[in-house]
Amino acid sequence: ERAICSRRLPSSLAQRTQDSTKEIETLILALQQGTQAAATLMVSSRERTLGTVELAQKAEQAITQINHSIGTIQEMSLQISTAAEQQSAVAEEINRSILSVRDVADQSALASEQSATATIELASLGQDLQKMTSHFKT
Repeated sequence: ERAICSRRLPSSLAQRTQDSTKEIETLILALQQGTQAAATLMVSSRERTLGTVELAQKAEQAITQINHSIGTIQEMSLQISTAAEQQSAVAEEINRSILSVRDVADQSALASEQSATATIELASLGQDLQKMTSHFKT
C-alpha cells in the first residue's frame, strides 16, 4: 500500500502542477487580452484626443475669422455712418440753396408784378399826356 500511495502522490503532484500551470496560462492569457484591450482603448483615446485638438484648432480659426469679419463690419459701419452724415450735410446745403432760389424767384416775381404795374401806369400816363398834348395842338 505504501508503494501505491507513493506512486499516487507524484501523479497527484504532477496533476496539481499541470492544473496550476494551466491556471497560470489562463491568467497570463487573460492578462494579455486585458493589456491588448487597454492598448486598443489607449490608441482609440489618442485618436479621439487628436481629433478633438484638430476640431479645437478649426474652431479657433473660425473664431479668428469671425472676429476679423466683425472688425471689417464695424469699419464699414463707421464709413457708412460718416457717408450718411456727409450726405445729410449736403442735403441740408441743397435745401438751403433751394430756399434761396425760391426767395430769389419770389423777389423776381414781385419785381415783375411791380414792373407790370409800373408799365400799366406809364401807359396810362402816356395816354393822358397824349390827350393833353393834343389839346395844345388844336
